[in-house]
Amino acid sequence: MLEGYRTRALERQTHSFRSMGRVGRSRPLVTFDMDGVLSRNPWGINPGGVSSDATSPARLPRPTWPLERWLYLRRKPMPGAVEGFHAIAERFECAVVSARGEGSRLLTEDWLAHTFGVSPPVRLRSSWRERSSAFKARVIPPLKPLAHFEDDPNTALLLAGRIPHVFLVDWPRNRGIESDNIHRIERISDAIPILERVAGELGLDESGA
Repeated sequence: MLEGYRTRALERQTHSFRSMGRVGRSRPLVTFDMDGVLSRNPWGINPGGVSSDATSPARLPRPTWPLERWLYLRRKPMPGAVEGFHAIAERFECAVVSARGEGSRLLTEDWLAHTFGVSPPVRLRSSWRERSSAFKARVIPPLKPLAHFEDDPNTALLLAGRIPHVFLVDWPRNRGIESDNIHRIERISDAIPILERVAGELGLDESGA
């Protein structure tokens, strides 16, 4: 039971995510975290800080892990997230990689469809034993995204050495995180000029040419 929703987790991955590699080759791929990036955290608080054991297996599940099916009900989008996501989606392929548990898949996909009006590929965590930052550092680099949007400092630091760019939504607990390819932003739309410049420098246009 404490394993959460590990059983048949791979089978529950959507067809769209399994084909993400092909999608990413048509236009530059950009990936997004959910909570603190697209969706607001409860009470507008981001609890994450830098951890020395961010990649170590968790010893115990968080108390809310069995409640993943209902944990994210009635969340509001982050300020400007809907508009920013759509503006980026006009130029880039977009996918969601979140450490939410697989038990929240239907709720998460329905929320994206109703709140953002889109159904992007979604990858979620199948086991509480893999920490959030370790999960994203494992699954995001093989997708070869141009950039990832994140709010967790541990994930940002891990990804900075593995993908070209990380956009870090500015929260008090992640301040002080620095790297040449970590860009601190207030809203998703703040990243658009940087994304366009980077894509232009790499000779990547909307058609992926």
